[in-house]
Amino acid sequence: MTSQTERPTFRGVICLHCQAPIPVPAIVANLAASSGIEEVEVLQRKSQVFNLRCPCCLKEKPYRTREIVNFEGKPEASIFFPERPTPTRWFTQDGMTRTAKA
Repeated sequence: MTSQTERPTFRGVICLHCQAPIPVPAIVANLAASSGIEEVEVLQRKSQVFNLRCPCCLKEKPYRTREIVNFEGKPEASIFFPERPTPTRWFTQDGMTRTAKA
């Protein structure tokens, strides 16, 4: 008996900078994955645009709904950089403000 494993797929676009696959949010994927052919043609004529940030190169670009394709495998996890430390002031202001002298 042969068991076929189903490969996971996701809908996404190709990054314009590094050519990596970027998964699209569910609301955009559901909008673009309409069931009727006429609806797909209407969506393509509307030229709906959305912005996505690439998880690999961290660059953000606008993409069209007609650029959405199916990819095999799992989407890559986003790269999270540690937060930058908050700058510290050298001198405390203690509620005093400077005013311009006339």
